[in-house]
Amino acid sequence: MSTIGRLLFALSFAAIGALCIAWHGFAIAWELLPKWIVWRETLAIPCGALLLGSGLALLVPRTARAAALLLTALLVLRLLLLHVPRVVAHPLIEVVWESMSENLIYIAGGWTILSTLPKKGWIFASFGNARAGQILFALALFPIGLSHFFYLNETASLVPSWLPFHAPLAYFTGAAWIAAALGILSGVLSRLAATLTAIMVSLFTLLIWVPLLIATPDSIPDWSEMCSSAAITGAAWAVAGSFRTEWMKLRPTKAFE
Repeated sequence: MSTIGRLLFALSFAAIGALCIAWHGFAIAWELLPKWIVWRETLAIPCGALLLGSGLALLVPRTARAAALLLTALLVLRLLLLHVPRVVAHPLIEVVWESMSENLIYIAGGWTILSTLPKKGWIFASFGNARAGQILFALALFPIGLSHFFYLNETASLVPSWLPFHAPLAYFTGAAWIAAALGILSGVLSRLAATLTAIMVSLFTLLIWVPLLIATPDSIPDWSEMCSSAAITGAAWAVAGSFRTEWMKLRPTKAFE
């Protein structure tokens, strides 16, 4: 699961970086940057290059830890520049919290991948704590779950037309996000909660964004949503896999003579 998560996470951010360069920053929402930052659109190109490079480097074992650290640092910077000011300015608007939580999931995914990669022989070998990534991931799930209740019509409209009970499914998935958060934080069936979350977001990507992208391949917003959903999926699988990694470390080993 950790390998699948790292692969999806890396490819998603490599794609975001490439699209960021090609379309001058749509993927990092440059228009949301503070007004005092000059050349905001121009900055999309070096930012995209960093995302593309770190995503590709995350696929290479020798550079994976450095790439995970760089990518996580970039995502933290994005959080501080884009999302924190918006939450401070509009603390009662739920969608602002939801948007920030998606970025927190990216950070949790990057940090968890960093924490579960082999540490031997690397200058920042002490960096990484899988439990911190798990907790951050769980905290990010609450606002996303609540958004299904706050914005029921918008959420239900994303359910494929061939599926019945759009509104009940929107309520159910919203409750599932919150239940998963509680399970991961409390330690009660936490590995199962994380795995089911990864399965759920994988289905979101496959059933919602892939068909939309096939139907409108020239839609920049749909490419953006597809990349974001795939990155969240990768982060979810990385977090789910980290529970197995921690369990394997704690499991007693048998001595053979």
